[in-house]
Amino acid sequence: MAGTISFGGIGSGMDVEGIVNGLVQASSGTLSGLKSRAAATQAAVSTLGEVSSLLSKLASATGALKDPRNVASYSATASSDALTVTANGAALPGSFDVVVEQLARAHRGYSDAFASKSDALGQEGSLTIQLGDESNEVEVEASDSLEDVARKINALGLKVSATTFYDGSQYRLQINGLDTGAANAVTITETGTTLGLDDPANVAQQARDARISIDGHVVTSATNTITGTMQGVTLVLKKESADPVTVEVSSDPNALKTKLQSVVDAYNAVVRKIHETAGFGTQKASNPVLAGDATLRTIGNTLTNGLLTAVSSSGRFQTAGSIGLSFNNDGTLKLDDTKLKQALETDPAGVTRVIAGDDDNPGVMDILQDLADGLVRRGDGIVNLRKSALEQRVKSLNDQVTREQERLDKYADALRKQFQSADAAISANQSLLTYLWSL
Repeated sequence: MAGTISFGGIGSGMDVEGIVNGLVQASSGTLSGLKSRAAATQAAVSTLGEVSSLLSKLASATGALKDPRNVASYSATASSDALTVTANGAALPGSFDVVVEQLARAHRGYSDAFASKSDALGQEGSLTIQLGDESNEVEVEASDSLEDVARKINALGLKVSATTFYDGSQYRLQINGLDTGAANAVTITETGTTLGLDDPANVAQQARDARISIDGHVVTSATNTITGTMQGVTLVLKKESADPVTVEVSSDPNALKTKLQSVVDAYNAVVRKIHETAGFGTQKASNPVLAGDATLRTIGNTLTNGLLTAVSSSGRFQTAGSIGLSFNNDGTLKLDDTKLKQALETDPAGVTRVIAGDDDNPGVMDILQDLADGLVRRGDGIVNLRKSALEQRVKSLNDQVTREQERLDKYADALRKQFQSADAAISANQSLLTYLWSL
């Protein structure tokens, strides 16, 4: 009825607009129902979006434990700040002494001193820069300044950087290697110029490898981060130390407990959302469109079956339940800390097999991640299929709302014309009667 201008009861005093509104209101039950269904269906679409997001979080939490190296957790400590140490799941418990004999360094050298960084040097020739097995050449012109030479060196694409250095009274060209290690030594040969870049006295720091001693065994590295020497252990060298640094690696069961609890929390968030939405168990459905929904039931059953799957064909531990993951009566998951601790003490490798699998069998986390990813996969994931179907339903309902509103508007217009005609006729009759009575 938007845009309609009406005048009710001009002649008879009849409330035409009130009568029309009342009759239209009495006929608007269908419109109200359509609007309610459209709103509930749109809410269902949003809810499925939330379920999809929760499933993605579950996939992420389980993915963090798919790699066996992330299952077995170890902590590592160093007795000195000469180095830091970390250990992953591939490490083995133990203690060893490390002597940091020297740190890895990158090349750093200088030119001779000049009064200005921007004035022309007045020198012509070339600089041949050798970095490891790579070399390149810079042409120096008489009009070039220190800044110009620096720009030309930086444009070579070698792993060196050039800049100007000011000591408070004079300027020098500073050449820095970008990578540490003896293999990244920088050698500069001057032809025709006398900048001093090839003077050994101007080399402040030679590129060199790091060197440490582990229980008397010498280890060298091009960088100050040393991996691969000890299984699962990474050393980051900070400073040289003549005294041995004691490094200890020990099992850290709390780390695995924390990771598994993250999976439990993510799993339970999905289950609770499904129960709340569909009304499973003792809960009442929060959305009538999804009450008892088959798709939501399938999600819950799929995840439950995945957790109940036997994942190892041998060994004492073969299921999630055997290492402390079990179900509450409402279908949520729980972690038995004591059972997990006992399993780790009895057979840590078996626990890792159950969680992350091996070459022959997938682990619980592999299975859960694949299931969660499959449920929300674009195209054929059942969550997206159900969501798409509901989105189409919302569109259909909104179209019906539009058509029903148009029908009611036309109905109101027709009623208004009828009552206005009746009002005009009554008014005419009243005028006639008044005239007759006046005779």
